[in-house]
Amino acid sequence: MPKVHFVIYGRCYHGEPGIGCRVPILSNRSSLTESGPLVHLQRFFVREDPVYDAFAEKHQATTTTSRLTYLLLHLLPGIFAVIVLNIPAVYYPIRDAIGLPDRTFQYLLFIGVTYVWHMGLPFLILKTVDKLSFRESLAFLGLNRIDWKGVVVVLPVIMVVYTVVSIPWFLWPYLPLEQWLSAVPIFQMPDYSIFAGDFYAFPPLWLAFLFIGNFLGEEVYYRGYLMKKTAFLGRHNWWVTSALFALYHLWQVEQTWPLFLPALIFGAVMVLRKDIYVVIVLHVVLNLWWVNFMDASFVTRF
Repeated sequence: MPKVHFVIYGRCYHGEPGIGCRVPILSNRSSLTESGPLVHLQRFFVREDPVYDAFAEKHQATTTTSRLTYLLLHLLPGIFAVIVLNIPAVYYPIRDAIGLPDRTFQYLLFIGVTYVWHMGLPFLILKTVDKLSFRESLAFLGLNRIDWKGVVVVLPVIMVVYTVVSIPWFLWPYLPLEQWLSAVPIFQMPDYSIFAGDFYAFPPLWLAFLFIGNFLGEEVYYRGYLMKKTAFLGRHNWWVTSALFALYHLWQVEQTWPLFLPALIFGAVMVLRKDIYVVIVLHVVLNLWWVNFMDASFVTRF
């Protein structure tokens, strides 16, 4: 593949270290110039984005300490949530000190994690550590461009294939795994948790903020930010980060860990399309419809 050199907001990025940046190049399609069925299939599913690749190459973690830190950052929000929410000895004193009802307190806790931690922290680190401007940070996170072909054309095809290959998982290991996790005391959600009941039973405006925090916030943090920082994992990056994302839901283990294997789709789609909005739409579809559809269609409960 030819070397790629280009400029993003005045900064030089390139495909190989030590090579100067002279001519801005915005795209590189030379690797897909061959013909044949497999190449056409690749062209349909795979989107090349040299801007994405350049940010990942330049800003990925390079030291052992930073690499371990960014891997740990996948789990820290979940560790915080399970301590504050699922441990009554911690939860009740904080709730009583604030003086809010259970649902209101937990809603604000969820909003705080998704807006401050998931969305605010990446911008803070990109500004203070990576020395990126706000505009450059938007580009780093992929928020300034959208892959319409991926959203409208490619993702529906992926969802059909994904649904078919997921059927065996829901027919056999899904229910036993769910039942086993539900029987382990340390994994059980407390009765007061909003995740143990109707999580979406909030007023419409509250629900709108919740959806933004859930779908946009998690994707900004995990796919937009951390997945570039862990680019040092190479070809294993997509499944390692997806696995850590699945494990991070420590406060609702019995609901989310049975979906551990299907959750690998998040990293896979990000690698294929390199577009955060495609993965946001995927996240919305999975949470609001697909999981319930698969459960109702292929899981036999007695």
